[in-house]
Amino acid sequence: MGRLGFHGNEFTNAINSLEESTSIDNITLMSHFSSADILEDATTNTQINDFNKALPSKNYPASLANSAGIMGWHESHNDFIRPGIMLYGSSPFPDKSHLDKLIPAMSLSSALISIKNFKAGQSVGYGSRYICNKNTAIGVVAIGYADGYPRSAKDGTPVFINGVKSEIAGKVSMDMITIDLSNVPSPKIGDRVELFGENIAIDDVAANCNTISYEIFTKITSRVYKTYVQ
Repeated sequence: MGRLGFHGNEFTNAINSLEESTSIDNITLMSHFSSADILEDATTNTQINDFNKALPSKNYPASLANSAGIMGWHESHNDFIRPGIMLYGSSPFPDKSHLDKLIPAMSLSSALISIKNFKAGQSVGYGSRYICNKNTAIGVVAIGYADGYPRSAKDGTPVFINGVKSEIAGKVSMDMITIDLSNVPSPKIGDRVELFGENIAIDDVAANCNTISYEIFTKITSRVYKTYVQ
């Protein structure tokens, strides 16, 4: 991986130091993949082989597989696996493969707080980025980048309301987003709007924000009320 850890003889020296220490009880050998999410990249096979060659003759427990390793590189499983992003129901792979094997464990939603009718040619939001190409009902949802929803979200980023998918229309503001209600049945103030979760894949949102699901998950701010379900 090239961040922390040891190279070559440094690894052997580190093991020797740990074995000689009177403060160390159990030793587990670990590394972390740099490219396991790219299944056609030979780097991961090289990492697995280098890791296995470096293991000392003593049978220490070993751990190598992250989410991508667990799902795509079975030979990397060793004694322990370390699931990460897959625990949230997000695929570790760029092509979003294996999503059918994952269940979303985190959702983000808010409420519709305003509905206004716009005429064809009128604009919505900062910079007038979104121009209505027909008479359009636009809804305002109480969430924005101050809550951790990405400011980089493009027009067309999906949301879910009243049993159907809708989409963002206009730039994300600090406290609000605007959505197209054209195909939404009987929208009214207070309707719940899912930003990601069971109906809107976090990976689809991330793709529309030019980022990855990890970043969106970790940027949800303390302003957002959180409910933990067991």
